[in-house]
Amino acid sequence: MSNFNNGKPYHGSDQISAGGLEGATGETDYFYFFCPKCPDREIMRILEYGEHAKEAVNEYNAHCKSKAKYGFTLVFKLYCEKCGHSDFVKLSNTGWQGGKHSEVLKRT
Repeated sequence: MSNFNNGKPYHGSDQISAGGLEGATGETDYFYFFCPKCPDREIMRILEYGEHAKEAVNEYNAHCKSKAKYGFTLVFKLYCEKCGHSDFVKLSNTGWQGGKHSEVLKRT
C-alpha cells in the first residue's frame, strides 16, 4: 500500500480556505467539488484519498445528542482538468460539530 501523496506533506491552499472551496451533489447522492479558480463551477477530480486521522472514541459524543461510532479525518487530493489547479481538502467528524457556516469562518 502506498502512502498518501507519496508521503509528502499536504495542506489545502489559501484558495480553498475561508469558504473558497464549494461543491454540490449532482443528480444522485455523489458529491462534487468545484474548482476555486474556474468561474464556471468546473468539477475537480479526486485523484487520491487517505486516512489523515482515526480515533477509537469521538471526543464530541459527550457534547452532542447524536453519537459517532469513532472519530476520523479523511483527506482528498483534488485536481482540475481544465486549469490544472491541484489542492487538498479534509473531511472530518472531529472538528466543528454544528452551527452555521458563518460561525466557522469567524474561527479562522
